Amino acid sequence: MKAIKIIIPIILAIALTLAAWLLWTVYSPLRSHQIVLRIKPGDNAATIAKALKDKRIIRSDQLFTLLAKLRKSDRNLKAGTYSFGGNLNLIDTIKLLEDGNTEAIRITIVPGFSLYRSLRRIDASGLAKYDSLLIRAQDPKFIKQLTGMNLTSLEGFMLPETYIFDIKSPVDSLLSIPVREFFKVLKKHDINPKQIPNFYDKLILASIVEKESAHPDERELIAGVYLNRLRIGMRLQSCPTVDYILEPRGIKRKVLTAEDLAIPSPYNTYLKDGLPPTPICNPSLQSIQAVINPKPNNYLYFVSNREGRNDFSATYQEHLRKKKIYETRD
Repeated sequence: MKAIKIIIPIILAIALTLAAWLLWTVYSPLRSHQIVLRIKPGDNAATIAKALKDKRIIRSDQLFTLLAKLRKSDRNLKAGTYSFGGNLNLIDTIKLLEDGNTEAIRITIVPGFSLYRSLRRIDASGLAKYDSLLIRAQDPKFIKQLTGMNLTSLEGFMLPETYIFDIKSPVDSLLSIPVREFFKVLKKHDINPKQIPNFYDKLILASIVEKESAHPDERELIAGVYLNRLRIGMRLQSCPTVDYILEPRGIKRKVLTAEDLAIPSPYNTYLKDGLPPTPICNPSLQSIQAVINPKPNNYLYFVSNREGRNDFSATYQEHLRKKKIYETRD
């Protein structure tokens, strides 16, 4: 009798915990990137569930399969192309199958995303393969058609924004829509690339400014620092330009190593004078405006204060002193 009194609360606790987990797994929304999933003839609920679990659209493939069977959704699956993801719970995801094919998918290009990362994001959605996108994004004729400029890459021209693409969008549309939006937004803010001297150089610098600070109020100062350096022939020595070299290699560091800074590349501004050959990311409108209208200053240096902000200095001695202070806080 005493044993039963001990066991019952334990069983109840386990049952309540299991019930809570089931409710959370089924009804709690899971935020994820949208993906395109192509269901082939013969695919069953278990096959679809595994694909969704692998893409982190659902938490449990077993529960998905069980609920699909209980709702009899697994008996009515049709081959076709579906869009999954967003901010949906398990039931919502199953309903997408019941409702049939969807026609659109959302893709977000985040400010500061490089072309590499943007194309990988599209690739992950299932809309198009990375290699196909890259070939087109580096096609000089296609680039000239979109930008009016003789360039080797669309790096920097894909406006950071959330786009709604048709799931049957061809590669050209996936690239041209963000680029056209880029020029549309510039025009809306009275920025005409054809009337701005050396606009492409300014876009390159804006991409560096974007990566150096997440705070819009700092960007005009940072733009001024780099323009001061360029004016006196001083190297930019920007860490984000080296990060750009490392990103396709799958390397991300909090602090760059001496070996990283010695990588021979036209993008390594620790070794190369002037600007890199292309932008290093797709900058926000605010960063472009900061370079076009920089805040005049006499600064040549800045260092992270380890709290998300930068501290600016006019002399190397002042810079070293501040750098030492912040390094001791690490």
